[in-house]
Amino acid sequence: MNDKGSTSRNRYIDLIRFLLCMMIFIHHSGHVTRGELTLLPSGGLAADAFFMLTGYYAIRHISNMQATVKNPMRYSMGYTLKKLIKTMPYMAFGTVIIYILELVIMGLTGKATDFADMADRLRCMLLELTLLPLTGMMGPLDPIVYRNAPMWYLSALLIVLPVVMYICIRCKDVFRNYLVWFIPPMLQGWMVVRFGGVLPWQDFVGPISSAAIRGFSSLLMGAGIYYASKAIADNKALTSRPVAATVLELLTLVIFLGNAVRGVHGYEELISLYIIAVSLSFALSGVSYTTKITWRPLEFLGSLSLPIYCLHWGIYRWVAAAFGQIDYRIAIVITFVLCVITSLVIMYMVRVISHRRI
Repeated sequence: MNDKGSTSRNRYIDLIRFLLCMMIFIHHSGHVTRGELTLLPSGGLAADAFFMLTGYYAIRHISNMQATVKNPMRYSMGYTLKKLIKTMPYMAFGTVIIYILELVIMGLTGKATDFADMADRLRCMLLELTLLPLTGMMGPLDPIVYRNAPMWYLSALLIVLPVVMYICIRCKDVFRNYLVWFIPPMLQGWMVVRFGGVLPWQDFVGPISSAAIRGFSSLLMGAGIYYASKAIADNKALTSRPVAATVLELLTLVIFLGNAVRGVHGYEELISLYIIAVSLSFALSGVSYTTKITWRPLEFLGSLSLPIYCLHWGIYRWVAAAFGQIDYRIAIVITFVLCVITSLVIMYMVRVISHRRI
């Protein structure tokens, strides 16, 4: 999620957002082949990079505010809801089509359903549409129960982003000088010990979802990226060496992508998160040459990243139902084309409705 408060748009970050979206998109392609993650087995790392970018822009927004916030939690909730409302048309469409698909399949196969089953489906759909599955009210976070599974990311944002922003506003000193540097590795190290890696989203630790813990730690990393990028921009030794900064930024990005392709586990996942954090810190500092990329089509790709993320799981499910267990390369192409077309249609409809309201 970008922040409109910026004075100039970083189109390289738009490219990164699209790249991260495609990592997740391809990572999920196995669900329409043989149920295997045939490509990018560690593509789920991209979700944490999305959290980092969201955390970066949220903390930058707070830091750029001139006035003192009188009601920090109310303000933080308002900021979060404003961001999430923009996702609703895509998230709702991507979720509802899965429930429709299930009803279609049940009708074609002659499976009967009763009132209790329909009521439970309606309950689950409403919880998904209101981004509340991570509260535990849906039960186990299984893709069979949680139909539009990638939406755990938005659900986690709803729960943890206001908390991160509130702490930043109310406890700026401890937030900046302690929390963003020590809490993420502590939580991530604990997740490796507890779950075997830093990418769990389906488990609960008491009343707290592992997805919320994951989101909280990565949002704090995003805040750390903001402070690190500011420090890099103020460092004369680095600003005078843009070539070295660019090489380091791109090298860490390549290593991150390489880890996603080969598949990493345990502490290698944790290391990968800090590798992409280094890359994003330099990219957002303005020191490297990537900030000079001004090709406008990249802005369009960046605007497609969120719709595709929200829609791809549901469209994958329809592709799987229509074509069966097809080759993953064909599935990726078909699903991507359908995602782009659907995204453009919904984007156009949202624009038309917005103009009519004005």
